[in-house]
Amino acid sequence: MPRATVNGVDTSYEVVGDGASVVLYIHGGFGGGSTTFVSRERAVGKIFPRDKVTTVMYDRRSAGQSEYVLTPYQLPDLAADARALLGELGVERSVVIGDSMGGMVALEYALIYPQHVTALGLVETGADLMAETPWGTHMREIVEQAATLGDQAFFESQKNELRNPATMSSDMGPETPEAQESLAQGHQAYLDALPDVSDADLFTYTMGMIRNFGAFVGYDYGPRLSELRMPVYVIHGTVDVTVPFEYGQALHRGIPHSELDAIEGARHMLLDYPEAAAALRDWVLRTVAQGTAAG
Repeated sequence: MPRATVNGVDTSYEVVGDGASVVLYIHGGFGGGSTTFVSRERAVGKIFPRDKVTTVMYDRRSAGQSEYVLTPYQLPDLAADARALLGELGVERSVVIGDSMGGMVALEYALIYPQHVTALGLVETGADLMAETPWGTHMREIVEQAATLGDQAFFESQKNELRNPATMSSDMGPETPEAQESLAQGHQAYLDALPDVSDADLFTYTMGMIRNFGAFVGYDYGPRLSELRMPVYVIHGTVDVTVPFEYGQALHRGIPHSELDAIEGARHMLLDYPEAAAALRDWVLRTVAQGTAAG
């Protein structure tokens, strides 16, 4: 994958297609070793027709193949990374799609750089994902523990657990045998790779992931949703337990001109569902047809 130094961060990115209209996709998750030494193909890379849409995908800092940054940073820094990447690529305006935690980055981006956003897609996300979800509460506690103990002491206290991670959750993605087998294979590849990862690298991956946790703490875009003026599309699975459907409904209520697409029976990892991928593709193509997505 190509690389660029954007906002001071060595960033890995990929460009798919050569269409006149540009989509920036901001991935979810928090990075860490599981995303760095076990790669997973992004479903969004196959969604849009390549002759009509250019899709820009990248690894956020401290994720995938991008640089791990261990100094603290915040959501505006993550949005600035995305803007700097598009600037490097010569893209002034684009459709911005944020998936899961990437949705909060996309919201920050749209609020800081509205002149660069022609339309905003919010996939299985919410205005404040760290406040009420059990996993958000747990991650806030981890950030606080690391700050209290210091990075090295915290890492040493967690090293055994990091070397022997818990069993993968089975409540994500389509429930088809093929989809679940793919998830299981990815988890096993991570387990197989762990013994060859040095403590020094594991420290970097772990603390980089925790810096990502910390970047989202304290941000709630609920009170600012009415400031969004561009077309906004919200798509969410109705049985998502990672980011419950109610979060998507709250986004829709807070953005009066938004469109909500509820994917019945879908869990998290929404774009792995063909009907969700088709719905997102149709929305982007409608946006393109209206002449709003030129780069």
